Parts: sequence; structure tokens; C-alpha cells
Amino acid sequence: MHLFYKQTLNLLDTELDRIKKALDRLPEELVWKKGRDSTNSIGNLCLHLAGNEYQNVVSAIGGKPFVRERSAEFLAVGTYTSEELQNHLFRVREQSREEIERLSEEDFHREVTIVYPPGAGIASYQKTILEILFHTTSHYSYHTGQIVYMTRLLQDGDERLLRWKH
Repeated sequence: MHLFYKQTLNLLDTELDRIKKALDRLPEELVWKKGRDSTNSIGNLCLHLAGNEYQNVVSAIGGKPFVRERSAEFLAVGTYTSEELQNHLFRVREQSREEIERLSEEDFHREVTIVYPPGAGIASYQKTILEILFHTTSHYSYHTGQIVYMTRLLQDGDERLLRWKH
């Protein structure tokens, strides 16, 4: 497997471990707590990350059926337990791992289509696999940072999720 694909999986797995630590620290009701109605909860962000990863890697790159309802990711309130969210994220990751491990260096520049259904408010588009994996990784890291920060604000103590003291 090419180093880029290994690094992609390593970075995605590191972020998933951080999300697991965050979810393990919070009581169920705080996983779905929103700072304001116009913001997302940790649960919403977990559903969104799983949906985005599935759509980009499993569906677009892997050719599996498109089964995402993006707006439902943000509308959910207390729909899943922390354990169910973790299981969902890990199941999607295993499916992504299978697809990424199949890729070769020649696949970097192969274009695939990111599909959105009519009326989704987002048009379908084409990107190279390299672009899709880069986007998926940076998107995952961005929202993981939000989850880690929200957990620090919501948890009872002042324990750190990461090893750094800032």
C-alpha cells in the first residue's frame, strides 16, 4: 500500500481514537447537548463524520450504494447512545479501510463522482481520489477538534483528552 494511503488511514484512526475518548468521558445526555439551537451536538458531528466518510470513501471511491441523508445527521437529537455512535463510526472506518487498502498509486488521479440526490442543496461533483482522501482527512480532523473542545467544556473535571497541556 502506498505511503499516502497508510498515512490517510493512520490520521483517520488517530482522530477516531480521540472521538472515542471524548464519547467515553461524557454522560449520554451531554453527547446530544447543543450550545445553542443553531449549533451541532457531539452526536450530530459523529453522525456527520460517518456520513461524510461513507459517502466519499465507501460510496464514491468504493462504488457502494449511496445511502446518506445528510440533513438527518444535523437534525438528530438523542437518536443513538454513545456506544451506538462509536460502533457506527468504527463500522464505517472498517469499510473505508477495505476500500483504501485496495487502491494503488495509479488510482491517485482517477476521478470519481460524489453523488448528492436531487434537492439536497448540494450538486454532485467529480474529484480525484487524492483530492477526496485529502478532503476527508482534513474534514475529519476539523470536526474531531470541535468534538474534543466541546468535551473539555462539558466534562465534569478538567482532565485532558490529549497529552498536551494547552
